[in-house]
Amino acid sequence: MLSAVKDGAAARREILKTAKERGVRYVRLAFVDILGIEKNIVIPGHELERALGGHVTFDGGSIDGFVRGEEIDMVLRPDPATFAILPWTPDGSTEARVLCDIEMPDGTAFEGCPRSTLKRVLEDAGDVVSRVRTALEVEFYLFNRLADGVPTTQALDNGSYFDFSPSDRGDETRTAIVNALEAMAISVSSAHHEHGAGQHEIDLSATGALATADHLITVRGVVKHIADQHNIHATFMPKPVESQAGNGLHVYFSLGDVDEAVRLHAIAGLLEHAPGFTAICNPTVNSYKRLVAAWDAPIYTVWSHRSANALVRVPPTNEGPPLIEVRSPDAACNPYLAMAVLVESIAEGIRSRALPGDPFTGSTYELSEKFRNERGIVTLPKSLRAALTELDRDIIVRGALGDHIYHAFRDAKIAEYERYRRVVHPWEHEAYLRTY
Repeated sequence: MLSAVKDGAAARREILKTAKERGVRYVRLAFVDILGIEKNIVIPGHELERALGGHVTFDGGSIDGFVRGEEIDMVLRPDPATFAILPWTPDGSTEARVLCDIEMPDGTAFEGCPRSTLKRVLEDAGDVVSRVRTALEVEFYLFNRLADGVPTTQALDNGSYFDFSPSDRGDETRTAIVNALEAMAISVSSAHHEHGAGQHEIDLSATGALATADHLITVRGVVKHIADQHNIHATFMPKPVESQAGNGLHVYFSLGDVDEAVRLHAIAGLLEHAPGFTAICNPTVNSYKRLVAAWDAPIYTVWSHRSANALVRVPPTNEGPPLIEVRSPDAACNPYLAMAVLVESIAEGIRSRALPGDPFTGSTYELSEKFRNERGIVTLPKSLRAALTELDRDIIVRGALGDHIYHAFRDAKIAEYERYRRVVHPWEHEAYLRTY
């Protein structure tokens, strides 16, 4: 990706020069819908200059959660800082991709654009978190495919945490993924095998919150593309296998050189608004099969320095300011909305000067009800429906989303939960079909 350039015209010239030198034949103008699903419009390379000027439109009525029941042209506004050459050449044709904000025809920001929403939150929170930087730990599984290409949940290995095998197809695929990300100027700090058989983790270096969300969109696409090239299925599904660890998305925040009191206020904000932001950070029915008392998944609004299953962790450090780690999200989230509600929660905690209490030591799974009540510790929602109820109650989180996204997201997720609730699952046949 190109580094940010103050002069927009200079940035556009740099992109056009790069595209010409690299022989870019097609450019993908990418954006995400409210659920975080990447969409794109492909244009020929010779149309790039026109696209950079904001002259490419699409029908917003065709995208779930945008404008329903009517046809309306919306404008794709490419962000020059996100331009990147894709590290593969289908049919020998060089392709590039650039992420876009969505605008209305009159040039105003579309209130349903997740990327613009995060930019708004960062601007509004600038009075208290102006130097925030973020990093990610992204977990995913690599599974075998059947001969016809259908994905399975059969792992490629029997490995565990940090295991290495030079002949492991998963390790080879992960290395190829890291190489592809680095080629797109996404800095990877480390990569390794995770707890589950076939599970892997890629850690992204710290950058601004908007760039971090952009990077996660890229990571999800690159991981799936490279895995497919190796005839492997990659999934960020939060809990693909009941007996194995789930896929988390650990988000790290650095607030810079601030007083310790400010950092405590930020932690308190995250703990207070965790029930409300859970629906955004854990947006699928399957997400709540990960948030159980196993595999170090958080289930209570607890913070700690060392506990692996605390919701918020501030690990000891000998280098630089302490980092605040939020351990509940999963990578099925919309990165822009997840980052927006997390930043807003931090900002609200700082503004209100809330305090989180003393850090907890040990496993949070062993907390008694009496202890939780005394400390004001609450349980994270146990289902998507419960999480949506908590979202309804949290005016701070709803304010970060804005009315349009809040209502569109809520409607989509209630419909998703109802579809799930009505399905007769194989477990029910196993438990009840012969008994009753």
